Amino acid sequence: MNTKNNCIRTEKTDTVLRPYEKCLTLGAETLSDAELLAVILRTGVSGMNSIELAQHIFSVCCRSKGLLGLSSITIPELLKIRGVGKVKAVQIKCICELSRRTAKQSASAKLKFTEPEAIAAYYMQDLRLLEKEHMILVLLDSKCRKIADTVLSVGTVNASLVTPREVFAEALKYNAVSVVLLHNHPSGDAAPSHNDIAVTDRIVQAGKILGVQVIDHIIIGDNTYTSLKEKEYM
Repeated sequence: MNTKNNCIRTEKTDTVLRPYEKCLTLGAETLSDAELLAVILRTGVSGMNSIELAQHIFSVCCRSKGLLGLSSITIPELLKIRGVGKVKAVQIKCICELSRRTAKQSASAKLKFTEPEAIAAYYMQDLRLLEKEHMILVLLDSKCRKIADTVLSVGTVNASLVTPREVFAEALKYNAVSVVLLHNHPSGDAAPSHNDIAVTDRIVQAGKILGVQVIDHIIIGDNTYTSLKEKEYM
């Protein structure tokens, strides 16, 4: 690959192909990560062509390297990179979001929400980097397949913000047979607080009365999780 000229040569024809033409000729699956991003960027900046700019963007993603870093970098952070303006920043984030939604939709069709590890993995990237606590309610059918999910609260998870009434109003609206609760700890530590346990107990007891099972309450940290069911807190 000749990154200086933003192109490659094919062995059969010795024809120089830029990433856009390479995609048309050989398929998107033949492009490297940098070439895929270069197609989205379309142009480089003085001193760097589009592939070199793509490689530079990957290198400055501070949370993780490569595609994972690209998915977690923010628009303000992208705008600090020379050669990335508002249009390119928005395009990058929209492509990342489309990829995330595609992966989640595919996983959701196959996933049964009975295993804490699988549930945590499904929501990990959505929750692990959030700066505030978010409580998510996952609504399930009789086969433990996801009907829907919704954000119950943003902020500290406590009895005043998350009530059994709110939880089961959503469950009844969707005719859910069971539910799973998740929330994140921005500190990265997934250990449950006394309040987490107390709130969960109140919701579990209410669920027994209403006939809606609370399968688990999972706390998401930074690439770690705690299942209150596994820890026998519920």
